[in-house]
Amino acid sequence: MVMNIELFKSILLALLVVLSGVLTWNVWSYQPDYVIIERTETVDISIAAEKDIQDLVKPNRILVHNGEEVYGTPSDIEINQLIDMMKGWTLFNVRNISSEVSEEEFKNLVHGPDRVEILFPTETPFETYREVLRFEDSNLPSATFDRIVVQLDEREGDTLNIYFVLYEDRIVHEAKVSDSVMVQFNREVIQPASQEFQRYFSYDAGGQRTLFLPSQSTNAIQYKYWMNFYDPGQFQDALFSDPSLVNRNPLGPNGNEEQYIDGSSLMKVDLVNRMLNYVNPSSETEIGAIPSDLIQKSRRFVNEHEGWTDDYRLFSINPEEQQITYRIHEQGHPVFNNEGIAQIDQEWGETRIYKYDRSFMGLDVRLPSQTETKALPTGDAVISNLEKQPNFDPALLEDVIIGYHMTRDIENSILYTLEPMWYYKYKGSWQQVPIEGGGNPVGLE
Repeated sequence: MVMNIELFKSILLALLVVLSGVLTWNVWSYQPDYVIIERTETVDISIAAEKDIQDLVKPNRILVHNGEEVYGTPSDIEINQLIDMMKGWTLFNVRNISSEVSEEEFKNLVHGPDRVEILFPTETPFETYREVLRFEDSNLPSATFDRIVVQLDEREGDTLNIYFVLYEDRIVHEAKVSDSVMVQFNREVIQPASQEFQRYFSYDAGGQRTLFLPSQSTNAIQYKYWMNFYDPGQFQDALFSDPSLVNRNPLGPNGNEEQYIDGSSLMKVDLVNRMLNYVNPSSETEIGAIPSDLIQKSRRFVNEHEGWTDDYRLFSINPEEQQITYRIHEQGHPVFNNEGIAQIDQEWGETRIYKYDRSFMGLDVRLPSQTETKALPTGDAVISNLEKQPNFDPALLEDVIIGYHMTRDIENSILYTLEPMWYYKYKGSWQQVPIEGGGNPVGLE
């Protein structure tokens, strides 16, 4: 009996050893069944490029008041060099001194001798330009300016005064900078101005505004470009929250228009003029915007689909209506077009885009063989032509600049000409300066 029990124990122990080995092997060799998870396909909504503030918010002219003479330039090269220099400055003690400046003092502060005016095409918020210039102050004024004035003859100890001016409203903010910056400023801006810039003359526009124009004829280059066309479907993916819900329908008798709609938003595409107009009616609002917020969200919105197809720059802003316009520039000059293809227009709701109007093409290949130099009239001739217009009121003349008129070639729809000509802003609208005997100017906005 004892033998049977011992035999049973031996057999049981052997079985346990074998079972343990089997279990160990299973543990070592076990491979779970993995469930293959398909990666959700992401839609690439990148169209062209992103932009920084310093690319979008730029001055459009420099005026150097050297004694009684005034020299100016709209040159991109000169403006970029100046701003790059000023990026190295540290500005401090920014304060509003508007109440301390009389009208006579204001004109002398801005246009007097021994100062440099840096002009912007529209009002620019301090908070926005903090991304370009270095401000020591942590809290900047919630204000805007449309020109910076460097006053060369006004020093206080070892500091120099810089003024940020909102011209029409006569608002002046003063800032300080170390006068050590003037060594380079004198060498690279003031001294070369009389040789490298054009001589300008002043024009008193109704007493409240002084404009400066070139005294001599200006040579400008006319360009021709092959255009690059972007698929409107890329904007569909960028603008609609769920592109799969969008219905695309042809419009017009010849199918020259298309309509994209998802039940709440609408995008119309003009295939002839290569324009698209997007609207989201649910975002409409009557609430105004803070200028810096409007610039920031408008830039971020286009950056999200990398929609900067050309050298677009901030050209006008209306915070009360939440409207903002970026315009193509060529060699530092704004480009105009009767159909609006040279600009990006945005109108915002409280938190979302309400309207978005733009072209879906861009300047692609410049044709060197098609470029030619054109001599534009002097500033005197421009003013003379304007003053001959019926009912012209100098007090309503806001600005005069050289720009480019963009037109499509009659025989080749992908070829566009950029023709230099004079433009003027009158009662808030930009128009071509009429040529002597050439009829009425063409309104553009």
